[in-house]
Amino acid sequence: MSISIGIVGLGRVGRSILRTNFIQSVNGRFNICAICDVMPISQVAYLIAHDSTYGRAPFSVDFEGDYLVIAGKKIRYLQVDRRLGLEKNSSLVTLRNLEIDLLINATGTAVIEDLRYLIELQITKKVLCSWNISGCDASLVYGVNEHEYNHERHHVVSASTCTGNAMTPLAYILDKHIGIDYARIITIHPTLSGQHLLDGYHKDSHLGRTQAASIIPTKTNVGASTALALPSLAGKLDSFSYRVPTEIVSVMDISANLSRDTTLEECKELCEHYEKNELAGILKCDYGSWGHEQVSIDFIGTEYSLIILMNYLSVSNGRQIGISLMHDNERGYCCRALDVVGVIERNL
Repeated sequence: MSISIGIVGLGRVGRSILRTNFIQSVNGRFNICAICDVMPISQVAYLIAHDSTYGRAPFSVDFEGDYLVIAGKKIRYLQVDRRLGLEKNSSLVTLRNLEIDLLINATGTAVIEDLRYLIELQITKKVLCSWNISGCDASLVYGVNEHEYNHERHHVVSASTCTGNAMTPLAYILDKHIGIDYARIITIHPTLSGQHLLDGYHKDSHLGRTQAASIIPTKTNVGASTALALPSLAGKLDSFSYRVPTEIVSVMDISANLSRDTTLEECKELCEHYEKNELAGILKCDYGSWGHEQVSIDFIGTEYSLIILMNYLSVSNGRQIGISLMHDNERGYCCRALDVVGVIERNL
């Protein structure tokens, strides 16, 4: 069954989901029929066609009246200021006429009550969020726990986070086969749009500092995101982040205390097994290129959730493991979000 999909919010993630949908299939992997954002439609078309990270869109982009035209497909566009709240956005009811089955909310700021209200108004049957929204019915990391999706019980679903999708498969492997007693996760994360080019006010003052001038320490929820998908790890994961002025690829450096003795050889074999089998297309074991190490920019556009730098995998004293991995913050995550859409589609 082909479901009808709407997207609310065309920031980096919303646009990347849209672009990835048409990159994966010339006619669109899924039937996206409506998009909502505050921008004028001409600027939406401009930003989809021209991307400073990924380059020109590999498909045609245009607009006609209230429709975006992507790869020849017409998609209804609603210019809506989501900050006004549902009661002042009556135009969202227009979506009801489009018989949307799934609404992807990529705003990062919605509250659970509003999303459930959209379902009550019969504007959509299901909502998929691009972050771990408090109060959602399930947080799904494709490749790890998507089989837990229940059509009857799960109506507002999270596709976890970009870092959650990178860390959770690795945590799943280690905890299933060896056991994790404790892990500390350090992410080196590219600058985000909420940071400042010059020093200025920010509710988190350190994020108001000039983003290109410093390595900026800040919080990250990757540990909590991982534990949502793997409840057995709750309370066992700490996480911390540094924001750096680089392109979209993120790095994770993980140090973990394991539950039993292991060897470097066993850990490598586990990673390589999952790369070829259960997590094929999700996990990549990278040994460099012609004997040379690759750098973060080499992984821009990759569709893997995580790329383990195998040359830097280490095991000390049998129970301490060190792991470095990289992942494209947007493309890899959006591929998994679309995979979760596929799960919902198959069960609708």
